[in-house]
Formats: sequence, C-alpha cells, structure tokens
Amino acid sequence: MVNDGVSRRDFLQTSVVGASALTLGVTGASKALGANDEVVLGFIGVGGRGGRLLKGLLDMKGVRVSAICDLKQERVDENKEVAAQWKPKGYLDFRQMLDKEKLDGVIVATEVGNHAKCVVPVLEAGLNCFSEKPMDCTVEKVDSIVKAARASKGKYQVGFQRRYNPIFRDAIAKIHSGEFGDVYFLQGHWHWEWEVGGSSWVANVDMSGGEIVEQACHHMDVMNWVMKNQHPLYCVAMGATMSPKAKESPHEHITEDHSAAIFEFPGGVKFSYTHLFYCPKQFTGEQLRVYGNKNGVDLRMGNFYDSKNPDEPLDESQPNWDAGTIEELESFVNDVCRNGKRAVSNEDTGRVSTFMSLMARKAMYNRETKKFVPTVVAWEDMGSDLG
Repeated sequence: MVNDGVSRRDFLQTSVVGASALTLGVTGASKALGANDEVVLGFIGVGGRGGRLLKGLLDMKGVRVSAICDLKQERVDENKEVAAQWKPKGYLDFRQMLDKEKLDGVIVATEVGNHAKCVVPVLEAGLNCFSEKPMDCTVEKVDSIVKAARASKGKYQVGFQRRYNPIFRDAIAKIHSGEFGDVYFLQGHWHWEWEVGGSSWVANVDMSGGEIVEQACHHMDVMNWVMKNQHPLYCVAMGATMSPKAKESPHEHITEDHSAAIFEFPGGVKFSYTHLFYCPKQFTGEQLRVYGNKNGVDLRMGNFYDSKNPDEPLDESQPNWDAGTIEELESFVNDVCRNGKRAVSNEDTGRVSTFMSLMARKAMYNRETKKFVPTVVAWEDMGSDLG
C-alpha cells in the first residue's frame, strides 16, 4: 500500500504497543450478536487480496461492510463501488475509521509487515479482527499480536484458509483419529513458473519476510496442523536468489526465489519442503503429503493410499489453491463476530505456522552479511518472549 500523498510512516506512525494511547471512541466492543443481528465490518487494505475478500462477502447474508480504508484513494473509490450495496464510507486513515465507525469486526489485508501495526490497535479497541496470513514478518511483531489477542475482548482470526477447506479438514481429522497410523514423515513443495523480485513489496524481506514467509506459510500451517499444533524443534534451510528480476531488486534484503528446508518435530518426525520459482511449466505445482505406517495421504485431494495397493493411481489434478476462503469468511462473520467463538485459525496456531516460515528464512540467510548461508536454527533461537 503506497500513496504519493500519504506516507506509510504518517499512516502507521502509531507504535504497535502504544496504539491504545489513541483513546479510540469505539463502541463496537466484541459481543455475541443475535441470530438476526447484522454483523458490521470494516476493511483495512483493499489491494489484490483485500479486494478478493471484500467480493467474497457480497452475497453473504447477515453482514454489512460499512467502511473501507486504504492508503490509495483510487482503491477506496473502486472498492466503494464494488460494495455499493452497503454504501460504505471511505477512509485513508484506519484510526479515523476505528474512531468513527461502530464495528463488530475488522478485516486487515495490508502488506505483511504492516499487519501488527493495524491488528494490534483493532484488538486493543475490543474488536474482532480477521487478518491475512502470515501474522507478520518478525518475531517481535508476531508476539505483539499474540499479546494483544490474549488481552482483548475481541477475537483474532488469521487467514490460513486451508483450515476451513473441507478436503483438508476431513483428511486431517482422519489422521488425528489414528486411522492413518503413526505419522513419521512429511513432504511438500510449491513450485511456480513466474519470476519474483523487482521493486514489489513482496521482494522486500523487511516488508514480507520473503517468499518462504509471505506465501509458503500456508503449507507450514498445514503441517503444523497435522502435527497437532506442536512447534518444530529445529530447522535447517538453504536458499538462493536465482532469477534476473530477483537479482536486480533494489531492496536491502531481497527475497529468495529458490529454497529447501527440513524441520524436525517432536518424536523425530521430519518435514522436507522446497519452494521454487522461475521453473519450467512442467515442473510447477503444489504437493503436501503425509507418510505413515499404514497409509499415505495426499492432503491436496484428501486421498489416502494403502501400501497394500501399490498400483493405485495418484490423482494429480490441481485443486483451487484459494479453496477455503469463503468458508473462513463465513466462520469469521458467524462463529467469531456473531457467536463470540474462538477462531479455528487463531493467535496460537498462527504463531507456530508463521514462526516456522521465519525459522526457515533465518536458517537460510545471514542478515549481517546479506548472504545465503545454511545453518541450523532451534526454536529457542527465535528469541520469542512467549517461549
């Protein structure tokens, strides 16, 4: 989110910890609503992903978007038209929106590095908050969200939509039931044809955390879920910036476009993962597999494979990567805002998933030398105040 007339510093000048000093005049403190009550929402950030989430609410019953905020006036105007059925007000400063609007919840879809700066004030105002994944791009800012969520009257939901995808939910429920047997190995990859880098905010590690954080966190969340939200003990990783576009990026710390990581969970369970860009089209695709002593599971499709039937063909079709988005929005509106329930994807599950990505980035890159150097990182090395 960049605006030539309004600097990011001006927009987000309030510190994460000190946001409550604004003494916001918010009257929409979190409460359970009646079955027929309207859930009133505000948006902070309506770029690509934020606009997609807004459109996902258009046909949902019992919800109204009353306010839209973004640094870019043209985005505010465009999305006010998208949401014309609700006649939302437009803002360039999210603090003014929180002060003036009576909201039940707020959806935050800014750049990753601005999540905490917006999420913490929302939670401190006692409002429910849905924020896009990952939680943020540093340990300190993730911890600040966790602390705010634990102290808030509002509930916090993080946008890991696979936790709301019926295919993943059913498959992982079977794994947890013991039908799968004991988990002993996890494997996954996400390989892309397109080239990353350039001047985009995602290419700037200080704003996105890098591709392993901004994007691959989805897969980290799935395997964290498979492991019943246990955090990994160790991570070793290697990364590189290979494509011309990435190498020419102007940022001080440039995103990787090729990486490989291995995590070790309690019990000796390993998770092997590669995240590659700038690949031949034939080598692209998404994979998430769980290996056990009874069956193998392809989590993308929810298929179980029995070792007694080695000739059983794999289903290599590609499901919609965005599946679960509508379901997570419905859950935020009805479960969280309307009924005051804790989100399935919350500050505790999201923290482990985000930290996994941050562990991998730390293990592959030395910020002091600005070089990709593989190391082993223990969970304790992350330096979190919350352990």
